[in-house]
Amino acid sequence: MAINRHSAPLNIAVREMDPAAALAALDTDQARTQMFNSALTLHTAEEIIRTLWEAGCRDIAHYGIRSFCDYITDDARKHEPDFYADLERLELATTARPPYMHTARLFQLTAVRVLV
Repeated sequence: MAINRHSAPLNIAVREMDPAAALAALDTDQARTQMFNSALTLHTAEEIIRTLWEAGCRDIAHYGIRSFCDYITDDARKHEPDFYADLERLELATTARPPYMHTARLFQLTAVRVLV
């Protein structure tokens, strides 16, 4: 599980309302955490899938996590039980559905390593 590099420009444009920074994020794999003020290298699921395949993993599945939640700017609504329940159903319905898994804030990969 990792922060999805594909989500960085979308997250910056929507959450930070900074289109210039979002444009710059299209061409970099570097980011900074606000909480810890440290550098991050962002990856895509496609890059990690290739690495897993080369390491002998098969049956690789790709899931998106927080496909909508992170882009909803009204954080207070997320604490409303009915809204949260609807949001959860939406998230679960799109976790493995393109294109949402590609723009989700996080990605998760599962795989089976084949030992020879």
